Amino acid sequence: MTTLDMIKQTGRSLPDLAGAHWLLRVTLAAFIAYQGYIKFPLLVGDAEGFGVPYFLWILAALGEIGAGVALIAGGFMRSWIGDIITRAGGAALALIVASVIVVVYWAPLMDLFIGNQFHILLLIGGLYFALRGNAA
Repeated sequence: MTTLDMIKQTGRSLPDLAGAHWLLRVTLAAFIAYQGYIKFPLLVGDAEGFGVPYFLWILAALGEIGAGVALIAGGFMRSWIGDIITRAGGAALALIVASVIVVVYWAPLMDLFIGNQFHILLLIGGLYFALRGNAA
């Protein structure tokens, strides 16, 4: 048996934890929902501090909470509806975080990656669920 065959055999013998998606799902949902929660009470001065219209501030807070709820709720539904809810939650997460990066943290690409790893990971996590849905 060659080394490559042994590696393949080892890989096939490792357990497949089908529920492992919950580790990523719950973490992303908690982070994004918390960001929406801390915006309450929705004050005009807070929106002005970030240079965004008050309507967008409200939309961001509700969208952040909604994205978190959708990621969790979609994971419990093993149907096409759950898949759509998961994808919508992931897309909302990605859109919101991309907007935050552009409005608040925009910088040259290398600086963006070095200084905003947290936001980049949230963005990629959202895209992952938007593209994979409940197949994640």
